[in-house]
Amino acid sequence: MKRNLLILFFCLLLASTHLSAQNVTVNNNLSFGTVYPGIPKAISKTTAGLAAEFFISGTAGNEVTIEFALPTYMNIGSSNMQVIFQETDCAIDTSATPDQSNPEFNNLDPWHTLTYRIGSSGLYVWLGGILVPGLTQSEGSYASNIVITVTYTGN
Repeated sequence: MKRNLLILFFCLLLASTHLSAQNVTVNNNLSFGTVYPGIPKAISKTTAGLAAEFFISGTAGNEVTIEFALPTYMNIGSSNMQVIFQETDCAIDTSATPDQSNPEFNNLDPWHTLTYRIGSSGLYVWLGGILVPGLTQSEGSYASNIVITVTYTGN
């Protein structure tokens, strides 16, 4: 009989600013919900309410770099569970009408610095991932931090 594992993934926000005011808001944490031992669970960047969502506001037209510090494991006490972020797990939308299901810039690599301009309605960033529970994974609410750093480039 399989046990349910309730998984919660929390995002930690770190915003760095230079030369221009901008704000970063976590609109949604990456949440895997219930998973089962030995069965990986993927959350797409385009899945509203489950994918991580960050909103960057500031002066339209200002260029920013976006960098992630991504975990490789989620933890509860001494138990770990692998989490994978692939080279296509990020999406960005700078349009006046952002659409998570069909983002302006899709299949971006969160492991590399991203450089975009803030749009008239700000800049939205979405992030998905894959959780890989072991066959004998302990039950519990696992958590880890995603750190996002946004820096104005001066352009």
